Amino acid sequence: MSWPRVESVEIFCVQLPYREAFTIATGTSTASWNLVVKVVVEGGVEGWGEGSPSYTVLGETRGSVVASARRLAELLAAERELSPERLYELCSQSPSPSAAAAVEEAVLDAWARSAGVSVAKLLGGPYREAVETDVTIGIMEPEEQAKRALKFVEMGFRVLKLKLGLDPEKDVERVKAVRDAVGEGIRIRVDANQGWSVEQAVSVINRIARFDVEYVEQPVRWDDLQGLARVRRESPLPIAVDESVKKPADVFKVARAEAADIVNIKVMKSGGLLGALRVAHASEAAGLANMVGCMGEGRLGITGAVCFAASALNVKYVDLDSDVLLAEDYAEGGSAIEKGARKVPEGPGLGVKVDASKLTKLAAVKRA
Repeated sequence: MSWPRVESVEIFCVQLPYREAFTIATGTSTASWNLVVKVVVEGGVEGWGEGSPSYTVLGETRGSVVASARRLAELLAAERELSPERLYELCSQSPSPSAAAAVEEAVLDAWARSAGVSVAKLLGGPYREAVETDVTIGIMEPEEQAKRALKFVEMGFRVLKLKLGLDPEKDVERVKAVRDAVGEGIRIRVDANQGWSVEQAVSVINRIARFDVEYVEQPVRWDDLQGLARVRRESPLPIAVDESVKKPADVFKVARAEAADIVNIKVMKSGGLLGALRVAHASEAAGLANMVGCMGEGRLGITGAVCFAASALNVKYVDLDSDVLLAEDYAEGGSAIEKGARKVPEGPGLGVKVDASKLTKLAAVKRA
């Protein structure tokens, strides 16, 4: 098939408030500042993409994200013949992975709409028609985490992700409180977001294993592969890494160190959906399973991640719930959620409708 050229790119931003303050080991957030990109390709077909920057994980600032998106837009508008491989090449060179993810998603959405197919089809899928996501509960008192857990179970979620990492003793209490509240049959995962020392991680993991925890994510610092390896050796539970892996090469560093069992792929870390696919393929080659996670994306960005998660064989776990935690959004449609299941939109594109009146326009680039 031919790949329509990019005719214009518009860059927006939006502030999306959370329903309540969201606390993890690295800090507390009350809203997500996101980048939104609109691309128009030959034939007048438009596509949309979303990026959720992170200073903590990716070193991004609002200024650097906007500047990177504009530069990438200029490069795409200057391309005479654009292909998925060339799109990946340009996006992988961007200093801002989340800006690249937003621009790339918009191009893929426009291409898929032009072809009358879903984005999942462009990614080689869908391998599965729907994925089951967990829902995340931020750090709070054990009793409050248990109440939130019951609320989500009543909503139909069967998988819970508990944020830990601020207080090892209380972390054990949190897991116990949630398990006691929800009983058997509900899967529980925990994420320390690098909050524990190696010794703390070993101790906590061995104590919470009796509560039937599925896996433990990023227990110690992202760059302490030796520490992660020790935790994994002494852990009765599988170990997942998140911040430790951004690109395919990082997968093999983790694998060589025997530091994890699972790699958490985030489209924002990988610089887009095409980059995320490469991390999945690298993980499969290295013998590591994948989960797909998110930053602070709304419905638009989450839908793209669902298309990826449903298209990659190696994806075994899904954590695509950030839009559930938002008080409001600027987009609707796409991958709706029902009792924890997210369906792949049938197409064309991402199937998301954007209300541009809720966005703040920052820049526009047109083909010369």
